[in-house]
Amino acid sequence: MTKNNLLRVTQMNAIYLDNEIYKVFRQLLQEASRYLSPGLVAPYESEIDLFLHFIIMKYSVLNKGSTFGQQLLSIKYDNISYTKRILYTIATGLGYVKNKLELSKPSHDINNIVFNLYTIIKFLDFINLSVFLRNGTKPLLTERVLGLNQVYTSEAHQRQYESKYLARELLWNGFIEVLLYVLPLVNYHKVKRTLRNLNPLHKRPVYSAISSGINRKHWKCAHCGENPILPHHMGCAHVFCYVCLKGNQVADSRYECPVCEHRNPNILCDRVAV
Repeated sequence: MTKNNLLRVTQMNAIYLDNEIYKVFRQLLQEASRYLSPGLVAPYESEIDLFLHFIIMKYSVLNKGSTFGQQLLSIKYDNISYTKRILYTIATGLGYVKNKLELSKPSHDINNIVFNLYTIIKFLDFINLSVFLRNGTKPLLTERVLGLNQVYTSEAHQRQYESKYLARELLWNGFIEVLLYVLPLVNYHKVKRTLRNLNPLHKRPVYSAISSGINRKHWKCAHCGENPILPHHMGCAHVFCYVCLKGNQVADSRYECPVCEHRNPNILCDRVAV
C-alpha cells in the first residue's frame, strides 16, 4: 500500500467525525445560552453557526492543513496551499450566504436564482460522490474543485481495514445522505404524468364535472387522502386541500388530478361550497 492509497471508509469516517465535532460544539453553545432571553439569541442563529464553522476551520484547516476528523484518523491534505486553505474555509460559509439572500431578497427572481444554484451544487455533489465510490478519491466537492489530495501523515499510521460489510454500510450511508438532498427536488407527480403520457396503451378515464349536490362530508383529498382542509377543486369531481392543489399547480402548470387525470388548461383552483 502506498502512502496516498487511502481507504474509502477512512475518508468517509473523517467527514463523519467533522460533522459530529460541529454538532458537539453547537450543542455546547445551545446549553450555554439556554437561560438567556430567546429574543437575544434567536435573531443571530445563522451568524452563530457561521462563527462556529470559521472557528473550527481556523484551528484545523487554516492552522494545520487538515480537519479535526482527519487529524483523529492520522490523515491530511498533502498539497493544500494557504490560498486553498482560505478558499476551503470560505466554502463552509456558502450556506449562510444562501440563507441571508433568501431572507433579505425575497423577490421571486432572486429566490429562483439561489434555488437553481443550490440545485446545481447538490447535483454536482451527487456526481462527485458517485465518482468517489468508483475511484476512491476526493469524497467532497470542495476537495475536487480545489484539487486536494488526502494522504496518511506517516507510513506507520496506515489503517488495514478488512471489514467489507461495515465499509459498504458507511459508503451507502453517504450515498443515501446525497439522495435525501436530491429526491425532494424531484416532482414525483410530474415524472409520473410524463411517463404515463408516453405510454401508447394508456387510456384516460372519463371524469365528471363537480356537482354541488354530492354529500362532501365523507370526501377525502385526492392528493393526501385526508379530510380536505379548505376544500377546493380543479373542475373535476374530486376535492383537494387548498395547499395540496395550489402547491402542485404552482410546481407544475400541467398538474392533473391523480384520480381521474383531469387537467384544466386555465389552472383552475376554486373553493368547494359546503
